[in-house]
Amino acid sequence: AIEGTIESWGLNQEFIGVILLPIIGNAAEHYTAISVALMDKMDLAIGVAVGSSCQMALLVAPFTVLVGYAFDKDMNLDFHSF
Repeated sequence: AIEGTIESWGLNQEFIGVILLPIIGNAAEHYTAISVALMDKMDLAIGVAVGSSCQMALLVAPFTVLVGYAFDKDMNLDFHSF
């Protein structure tokens, strides 16, 4: 399926793997959280939402540090407000 998408849309495999698939995956998680919340299963909805947020935080924060290192920019995990 990915090979067909690469050929028909003219995208490269790295873009699909790094950008497109995580966006689609998170959309499915958020849809799940909303749908179970509408069924009054708030513990499951909160669990899905918190799990998705933790996945993004554990991926995005270290990824930005690595990108900053690659571009020779000072990006660290020091999150002090001032």
